[in-house]
Amino acid sequence: MPQALPPSLVHRLILINAMLSFAMGSLGFSVQLIKRDFELTRVSAAWHTIGWAGALIVISVALLGHGHRRPANQTMRIGWLVVVIGTLAYCFSPSIYFSVPALALAACGSVIMGNTSAAILAGHSKTALKNMFSSTGVGLFMGSVSPTVVGLTTQVDIPWRATVGISVVAIGVIAQFLIPELGARPEPVAEERKIKWDKRFIAMMAFGFLAITMEISLSTWALDLLTERGAALKTAVLFATVAPYFVALTRIYLSTKNEYNLRQIWAISFVAVTLGVGLIIFSTSPLITLAGLIIAAAGIGPFAAIAIAMAGASDQGSDKGIAAFVMGMGISTGVSPWIMGFISENFGFEAAYGVILIALALATFLFLKIIKKVTI
Repeated sequence: MPQALPPSLVHRLILINAMLSFAMGSLGFSVQLIKRDFELTRVSAAWHTIGWAGALIVISVALLGHGHRRPANQTMRIGWLVVVIGTLAYCFSPSIYFSVPALALAACGSVIMGNTSAAILAGHSKTALKNMFSSTGVGLFMGSVSPTVVGLTTQVDIPWRATVGISVVAIGVIAQFLIPELGARPEPVAEERKIKWDKRFIAMMAFGFLAITMEISLSTWALDLLTERGAALKTAVLFATVAPYFVALTRIYLSTKNEYNLRQIWAISFVAVTLGVGLIIFSTSPLITLAGLIIAAAGIGPFAAIAIAMAGASDQGSDKGIAAFVMGMGISTGVSPWIMGFISENFGFEAAYGVILIALALATFLFLKIIKKVTI
């Protein structure tokens, strides 16, 4: 069994991942705002996340063959530079024809940085699950803070583009100094770079897809959900960012544990998600809807961390396992907002949030299959 990473290195990587999540969280949330700037439908605005998804998939595969050619710290620095350049291009975009490729460019940088650090954290099975709860929990918490910051600055009439652009440039510069010195990882032979598209790999990818689908679907159009149910726009901008905090806090709480009963965690989460989504579907009150978002978020919290840890324990190696998860995440990032937008615009939010329950049922089936075959 691989040895645990030094705590100082783990903490440094978690901090840098949290900064990356802050940057990407502000970009992800801003899609709901740029939709209003360009007067787009939810379906049209979803092209931003489709571009994001394409970047996740393409770069994840490319890293398998090229991610070992330089020291990991250099790879992460390049990733951060691409994030900053893409963000600035996005913030200065005059139309959707510029904003979609700019957001995709920023997403490319996030994959270069994020996959490299995730492979290191998840490649040490002794502490992989704990590392994933910590990294994804703290990361998502910071990813939730950034939309709140954007929401607060809009209250005092600071343009969201200024907030996003300045904050990402600032933390991008800081990140360059925080990235630890790391040697090059062992260069895989040509055969090891090829993905074996066997049942386990596809199951890992599907599991990652479903875990992220639940997480994204819950919050993607929460701003529109709350305004449609009577909340004022400025109030909705603030409260639409609440649910991800509870996803993050659940993971942070679990990261304090040293032992995990994953079946028990999944069962509790299953009940919470079902209850929370039920409140969203069967109520039109903005207050009860918000309560449903929070309860469902707490239940969804463990899913992605479990999926990443399982992927990192892949028999094809942590790099390919993480690539499987990120490809599933990429597909979900592109498809989920579009599906939620299409269903909500044509059949209402009640029908749209039923997607989460379908994803929950399928994810539970895969979880019970995969848990028998991996050790984390």
